[in-house]
Amino acid sequence: MLIIRRRVGERIVIGSNIEISVASATKKAVRLAISAPKGIPVLRGEVHDTVVAANVAASTGLIEEEETPDDEEEANLDVAGQGSR
Repeated sequence: MLIIRRRVGERIVIGSNIEISVASATKKAVRLAISAPKGIPVLRGEVHDTVVAANVAASTGLIEEEETPDDEEEANLDVAGQGSR
């Protein structure tokens, strides 16, 4: 891992087509401006981790499907959502 100190307005270039610049900084947070080609996804770490976990769960069949009413129950419901008599 490379650790670089940058000031507001300074930038880091990755390869020839990704640029990260420091937009603003306070004692609690740093705002980064990221310029990358449309084909390269740019995600916050926590969003990336959630997407990866969801993909793993989907590929291993760990995601529970939504319950759907049985065909018989569905046939007994009319348009207003009340059971038939």
